[in-house]
Amino acid sequence: MRRITYNIRMIGMRIIRLNGVTNFLKVEPQSFDDLYLLAMVISTGDKVEAHSYRRFKANERDTGEQKEVFIRLHIEKVEIDKGAGRLRLMGSILDGHPQEFVSIGSHHTINVAPGDIIDVQKEEWKSYIIRRLKQAVADSRKPRLGIVVLDDEKALFSYVRGYGIDLANELYSHLSKRMKEKDFAKQRSEYFNEIIGYVNNMSVDMVILAGPGFTKDDIKRYISDNHIEVKKRLFYLPASDAERSGIREVMRSNAVAELLESEHVKKEFEYLNEFLSSLRLGAAHYGAENVARSLREGRPERVLVNDSAINEKQVREVLDIADKKGVRIEIFNSEDDAGMQLRNFKDIACI
Repeated sequence: MRRITYNIRMIGMRIIRLNGVTNFLKVEPQSFDDLYLLAMVISTGDKVEAHSYRRFKANERDTGEQKEVFIRLHIEKVEIDKGAGRLRLMGSILDGHPQEFVSIGSHHTINVAPGDIIDVQKEEWKSYIIRRLKQAVADSRKPRLGIVVLDDEKALFSYVRGYGIDLANELYSHLSKRMKEKDFAKQRSEYFNEIIGYVNNMSVDMVILAGPGFTKDDIKRYISDNHIEVKKRLFYLPASDAERSGIREVMRSNAVAELLESEHVKKEFEYLNEFLSSLRLGAAHYGAENVARSLREGRPERVLVNDSAINEKQVREVLDIADKKGVRIEIFNSEDDAGMQLRNFKDIACI
């Protein structure tokens, strides 16, 4: 078996350093999801240091030109610009250089894009926030999806990981048009069985089988006609070839993004449904006051909270209690369907 890392795109937060004395966290977001997470983590009153640009005018008539500066900003507002794919950090300048281009006390916006490095300083970094950031790093390393591109000559297996594509193995069909029909059918069955066996051993829940021609359709029919149990959820997509370029083509398709997003939403819905079932039995609570009371009186198994609410004072106090008690905190994306339903329960609940 050969393993080759083939980077297509970077995904997954990179935590460079956390200074326990100054409480500065140096991070490098790698995707829009990371920017979204930082928008929930960075709050009013935090300090952020980053490279940015300011328009410098030599005089009032001058239209000015953009100058690169290093800014230390007191955060007053945080927002996501979905259209531009940027995180916008707005506030007043505390310090910066070169000094001739920086006006202390004036307002400024730092635009953060994937790949930019920023330093975020808080009075205190809550352990559940650090865990959430580290989880984003860990999730980027886990295999999220298997992709197999195949034709009548070979099958190429790969894993979709946060940092890109990991090529895992190749299987050859050993089919030949010179074979007798009976021998060809037997060899093709062995080829398909070998592919299915490898798919069953892949450490993912979902596998995409893709390729040119009819091979992917033939193996789909073979699995169905022979009532073969496959332990993974299979999806079938077209691809131009059974090479790396075919994997890259599949990765660029909307279907892959939708599959990965639906997996994330599925987990949130599992937690939400568990909460709703428990609520009917009187074994769940919602709203900051009720969750706090439940935490003081006992030890809930899990707290669910929308990312849009974690910077609210009352919610933060509840999460602090949960964190000290060792209760698992699940942070929902408030714009997903499950997060929208959690809004109906005041953005925070416990089971």
